[in-house]
Amino acid sequence: MKRIRRLRGQAMHEYLVILAIVLGVFGLPAFDGKPLLVFFAEAVATGFARFLASISLPL
Repeated sequence: MKRIRRLRGQAMHEYLVILAIVLGVFGLPAFDGKPLLVFFAEAVATGFARFLASISLPL
């Protein structure tokens, strides 16, 4: 009988390659020469600042 070889850990390598590609795309310069990661960080910072301002208002 022929034994079937199990492929263990193959999916992890595929996920790491895809993650590296996605992170590389986010690191590329987009608008105004800034990377997309900077735009996302600024958007999160703006949203967090708005959230903090809204919860600090008196009732």
